[in-house]
Amino acid sequence: MSDTERYGEPHTLTVRAVHLPHGPLDDGCLDYDLEHAPSCKQERSAGGGDYLYWTCEVAFHEAGSGLASSLRYSGTPITGPGTYRIQVWGRKTYYHGAGYEYDGGVGLMEPAEATT
Repeated sequence: MSDTERYGEPHTLTVRAVHLPHGPLDDGCLDYDLEHAPSCKQERSAGGGDYLYWTCEVAFHEAGSGLASSLRYSGTPITGPGTYRIQVWGRKTYYHGAGYEYDGGVGLMEPAEATT
């Protein structure tokens, strides 16, 4: 078995409010603003409309499962308002006879308290 890990560029997440989970299958949600890294790009929606969307990996996780879910999955849930530095992480593990397994998410860079 061998592992490779990678981390994305830092993003700044400013959380105004945290809504805690309502049950074991709920990740809760965050009211937040997200400041993307300077290297992140935006594209126009299909059909050339006025809607711009971010194409970075943080935006991919945000659109797919939500930041609250991805942060909880990564073991770094946000439990209070504040300003946090977050980044995408990814892991590729090879298992002999089974091939590669991929895992990833968004996690806090400093899992301590918020930097308000």
